[in-house]
Amino acid sequence: MAIIKKPPESVSRTLKLEQPVSDLLDDYARFVDCTPDYVANSALPKTLARDPDYKKWKAAQNGAAPAKRGATSQQAGKPS
Repeated sequence: MAIIKKPPESVSRTLKLEQPVSDLLDDYARFVDCTPDYVANSALPKTLARDPDYKKWKAAQNGAAPAKRGATSQQAGKPS
């Protein structure tokens, strides 16, 4: 078994970002001394994984039973 694994396949996309978001992306990339691509590839999965509504939607799209209402903690200030 190889010690270093092959990196995941990358695809090119074109996105339009709001100027403050673009600045934030570049600034954070400088902060962690990496590329903006790496920041986006690291931040997006973590951010989206924290969205309970997205997780329910994704489960429904995959044919899985969505989590029961109340089974996950609700966001503060969000009506049920």
